[in-house]
Amino acid sequence: MSAVPPDRPTAAIAPPEAAPPREGRAGRRAARLPQLNLFRVFDAAAQHHSFTAAADELCVTQSAVSQQIRQLEEFLEVRLFRRLPRRLELTREGTALAGVVHEALAMLGRACDRIADPATPTVLCVNAAPALASRWLVPRLKRFMETHPLVKVTLLASNDPVDFDRQDIDVAIRWGSGRWPGVRAEPMGREPIFPVCSPSLLPDGRPLRRAEELSRHTLLQVVHGHSWTAWQEAAGGIGVDLAESLYFSDASLMLEAAAQGQGVGLSSYLLVESELKSGRLVRAFETELTTEDGYYILSSPEYGDKPAIANFRAWIRAEAEAAIDGRQPISSK
Repeated sequence: MSAVPPDRPTAAIAPPEAAPPREGRAGRRAARLPQLNLFRVFDAAAQHHSFTAAADELCVTQSAVSQQIRQLEEFLEVRLFRRLPRRLELTREGTALAGVVHEALAMLGRACDRIADPATPTVLCVNAAPALASRWLVPRLKRFMETHPLVKVTLLASNDPVDFDRQDIDVAIRWGSGRWPGVRAEPMGREPIFPVCSPSLLPDGRPLRRAEELSRHTLLQVVHGHSWTAWQEAAGGIGVDLAESLYFSDASLMLEAAAQGQGVGLSSYLLVESELKSGRLVRAFETELTTEDGYYILSSPEYGDKPAIANFRAWIRAEAEAAIDGRQPISSK
């Protein structure tokens, strides 16, 4: 036998990835599955060993059952039943398929029952702005779950845009103007915006009286956050040279810097509620800034009224309104 010349490689040494895709019935079956209803008909026929009895169970005609079994056999390219004069017998292939199909349909049925069962806990995915999630929402979640034991909350922290059609989110909380196209947006409450700082920056315990006094302090600000210029206008300090600013990417970082005495920051009430009550932060100025923006509860117009989502929306609105309405007035000493 003559050797193969080195410049004429054979197909046997071609790399595996160069091999053409497999064809035939195995390749076709891997690409798609028969319609689920064909399996339901097959399961009924296999259980009763009769097309007529299967038709009675499924409330269809005997010819419809026979036709759908033939469709399944043609798709699989095997015979599933031996048609005997008075009964059906499963073939070897039919016997192998029958047990798997019966168990798969039973598993689907059990899963659907669990989902529809009102006693099954509902998992609610809430996506909130990071600062609000960590500083205000987390301490309250246990109270919600205690009053709604069949709702389990998963909390995500993000400022990313929300798309209820593409993301597995039930409720979102974002700061903004309330204009989100295609989304139900409900205000959590009208929050005032005001300066806060560490008590160490106010030695006499009194808030600052004039905007000019801010020139002695570093102004802390969140990128794309509340504007010191807008607050300055509300305080009547137009034209006053304010101090240098230190910028942060997140409100929590800014407020932590304020608590450590690094400067004066602007904040909405809900973000500093716990620090004001503990005394870790104090209001640095009496003047409050009222804006059209605020925290909003976002939900899907299509699914927002499902019981678990509706209960959470109502609960968080009540929590926010109670916190804002019950806030302590600034000290007048």
